[in-house]
Amino acid sequence: MSNSSRQEVYDAIDGERDYQEQRWNAATTPTVGVHTNLEFLVFIQDYVQEAMHKSSREAGAELIFTKHSLRKIAALAVAALEQNGVEPR
Repeated sequence: MSNSSRQEVYDAIDGERDYQEQRWNAATTPTVGVHTNLEFLVFIQDYVQEAMHKSSREAGAELIFTKHSLRKIAALAVAALEQNGVEPR
């Protein structure tokens, strides 16, 4: 197990957000990539369930697949906050 700095984590999330915006936009989807917080929670839940399913059934999947899933989940949460507003702590 290796640790990452907070900046490395934020850079990875930012890279995933760039990918998401490139993949889901006005040219690629009728929703233009815009969703409610509830829709984002459904997407996040789907990724969580997929990661849990795969990592519990495939040897070694937990090491790589769940890291990819966590990056995607974090970026989905960022997208939700970007689109629907954020409440600071």
